[in-house]
Amino acid sequence: MTITLPSIKPSSRTFQAPKWPTTTSVSQGGVVTRRLWGSKPSTGSMSLSFDNISDDNAAAIVAAYNAAKGPTTEVELSSEILSGMSEELKTGIASSIENLGLKWFFAEDGPSVESVAPGRSSVRLDLIAELREAQ
Repeated sequence: MTITLPSIKPSSRTFQAPKWPTTTSVSQGGVVTRRLWGSKPSTGSMSLSFDNISDDNAAAIVAAYNAAKGPTTEVELSSEILSGMSEELKTGIASSIENLGLKWFFAEDGPSVESVAPGRSSVRLDLIAELREAQ
């Protein structure tokens, strides 16, 4: 089952490309050794801010988080999430996630909702892209 994130254009977003699984060791002499533990990167992230949206939209984001049971169910991103980016950047982000077999999930901490005026809220949420076994 996949939960769809509501189709709301974010005010801002920050994307962190998936990281390569490595460990680093530093010898007593100062020599750095890095070890690669996989054939592809995993665990990317995206932080989204939705400023001054309606309380109904804020409630829809919280409802999606609850329907996904936090970080346990895959989240599908609407095209609105990446709106405003160039097609080249959208393609780069999508390919760095989808081509690696990564899936989006809510981060452990749920959405943060701030009331800014009657009927208006700002929401912040973090998503993680992970390589998970099929459930």
